[in-house]
Amino acid sequence: MSTVYRMAWRNLGRNAKRSRVTGLGLALALALCMATLALMDGLSQELIQGTTEGEVGHIQIHEPRYLDSRALRRSVPADAQALAALRSAEGVQGVSARLYAFAYLSHGSRSSGVQLMGIDPEQEAAVTVLHRKRSSGEWLSAEATPWRQAQALSETQQAADQALTDAAIAEAFARLEGRATSAGTATPSTDASLALAEQLAPGPSRRPGVVLGAKLAANLGLSADPEGRWGQVLELLVEGAHGVQSHLELEVRGVLQTGLDHQDRSRLLLHLSDLQHMLQLPDQAHEIALRLTDPGQADARAAALQAQLGEAQQVQSWSQLRPDVLALIAANRALMGTLVFIVFLIAGVGVLNTMLVSVMERQRELSLLKALGLAPRKVLLLVMAETVLLCLAGGLVGLTAGAALVAWLQIHGLDVSRFGEFSLSGVGMAPVLRAQLSAAGAALPLVMLVLISVVSALVPALWAARLAPAAGMRAQ
Repeated sequence: MSTVYRMAWRNLGRNAKRSRVTGLGLALALALCMATLALMDGLSQELIQGTTEGEVGHIQIHEPRYLDSRALRRSVPADAQALAALRSAEGVQGVSARLYAFAYLSHGSRSSGVQLMGIDPEQEAAVTVLHRKRSSGEWLSAEATPWRQAQALSETQQAADQALTDAAIAEAFARLEGRATSAGTATPSTDASLALAEQLAPGPSRRPGVVLGAKLAANLGLSADPEGRWGQVLELLVEGAHGVQSHLELEVRGVLQTGLDHQDRSRLLLHLSDLQHMLQLPDQAHEIALRLTDPGQADARAAALQAQLGEAQQVQSWSQLRPDVLALIAANRALMGTLVFIVFLIAGVGVLNTMLVSVMERQRELSLLKALGLAPRKVLLLVMAETVLLCLAGGLVGLTAGAALVAWLQIHGLDVSRFGEFSLSGVGMAPVLRAQLSAAGAALPLVMLVLISVVSALVPALWAARLAPAAGMRAQ
């Protein structure tokens, strides 16, 4: 066996230039495929990390029908005791409760529909990196805005409230029936209604601070002063869970830039406690996001929590909430696998050509060896040994070059910022793509290279093994 490999190595050196060109071609194919797979692995990891750290978290808890309807009253308990119980669960690193609502926001003559997102700044920082997306100004205050205490209506006020309600109903029916209201007819007093509503659901003692998306701020004509401070006053109109509309003033603290158009254009963040007061949902949340110490256990932890909480709440892992992200990763890997196969297929054609030419040039030599008693299987083994040695030599160079290229891509990355901001499946991506090489990412290209090259060399090897000694001796 050692004699065969010594002969194979000698044969590769007989036409060193051709062997070097073929080997370098294999090395280049291997290095580029390693870098491509490493970039794809890095992109997949960043996509998963961006999904979980951006907003989703590893696990989310909702009222079972909330995601389908987004109804305000479909909430789950989010009091201190409930959140503490979730934090004490095995493998849980952070817990953040959230509230959502849609409202109407205005500033001066400009207005826009917005999505309100109520968060606890300290809790949210333990689950996501949303606070790192702030591009200007300040973040939300950790302390909740103080709100005035509600007071029950007296009997006189209750009677007045009923009279205002009856008058409003009568006025509405009169308009529907086309009857004009006479000048002497009393109409509901807006000021009296607002006074009663303020007593039942009083506003905050000061303007709540908010952080809004960068594009939303631009659409409203907002900008920071030369020192980077904001402080503009916004008017908000929002309807609570019981159908009561609230009108209050907000103060801009800063601007958020996530890189996602729908969030930067319509998202407005405020303290969870403030939104709970506005929606009249004390100690409630529409969504509770959890961060785990081991993200790989998300599905198992979600199933365990679901069994613990029962059917009153729905527990889902990030992969259940975002199956589109998993599908995108699978599609990207399939595409990259196809491209790698094509590259190695072309490399295999090069190996086929090299070995075929080598065998054709050595017909007389191979015929003489067979005439001297070298078995056909030994001739087959000789040609295959040349192919394996050529692949291993090129593979060693390719592994070294590929590892160096991947290391450079890990440190410096591939800057795509000149193409502008981009996102995949609604997940904002970093402007610099970084490679992440795994053991499979290095071993798989090398195995595919050797396998395709060996299969390609079977044609010239079989031809050499079947070569008749007499016919080969007559070849020029």
